[in-house]
Amino acid sequence: MALYCLISPGGAPGVTTTALGLALTWPGKVVLAECDPAGRRVLPGFMAERLRRPAGPGLLGLAMAAQPDPEAAVASLGEYTLPLSGNGEAKLLHGIRDPRHVRQLAESWRPLAETFTAIDGDVIADLGRFGGSDTPTPLLTVADAVIVVVRCTLAQVDAAVPRLDVLRDLLDDRVPVGLCVVEDGSYGATDVRRVLDLPVFAELPHSAADARVLSDGAQPRLTFKTSLLMRAIDGLGKRVRKAVEERAVLDLLDEEPDVPASVASEAGR
Repeated sequence: MALYCLISPGGAPGVTTTALGLALTWPGKVVLAECDPAGRRVLPGFMAERLRRPAGPGLLGLAMAAQPDPEAAVASLGEYTLPLSGNGEAKLLHGIRDPRHVRQLAESWRPLAETFTAIDGDVIADLGRFGGSDTPTPLLTVADAVIVVVRCTLAQVDAAVPRLDVLRDLLDDRVPVGLCVVEDGSYGATDVRRVLDLPVFAELPHSAADARVLSDGAQPRLTFKTSLLMRAIDGLGKRVRKAVEERAVLDLLDEEPDVPASVASEAGR
């Protein structure tokens, strides 16, 4: 299936909130993997009043299992994930709590990348701020798409420019990369797109009340599932899945051998 990585230039633009919203609106099997070296947010936030069993070791436990045998880690994935949705389709692989555990993960990102790409279903990986020495780079190198979450502020755009230069050097040109623009700032999505030279996958409204449901586990309104924020996040999911599907089709066409002109002429009769 596919691995979707979400990153930010820093400054809390809403990566975790967006990643969680995507997982909750995803149409099939999906694992939300909290891979931000800065620590987990979903377990003490959205899941705080929804947890019905012990959280377990989460990402760190899976990382230890994946180091010697990524395939075995895939088979035991259920031991490390928690249900996010009532239908059981969306799972949470919660991240680290103690920043001292970042060192333990440093050697595990590559086997974790192998595990994520072998899972039966999609993986949405929240990588947090991109560009630091602890960035899970091996996940980005095998990603099927990368979503850059950014607010419409000069500080965010300025921070994003050099980080996107690094990202472009890291990724294959075939990997779809696009912006998720949070409408919170003095500029518009068009301005951000022009400066960062990336397509806009989606524009998210700055809706503090609905965002707190995802970030802090606040009680949702009756209209939460049909709110502008959740509809925009659902649209983001559709757009990025389409980008991955279109890229896969192009890759398939590139792999097909050239048809000799004589054969093509004969087939056209």
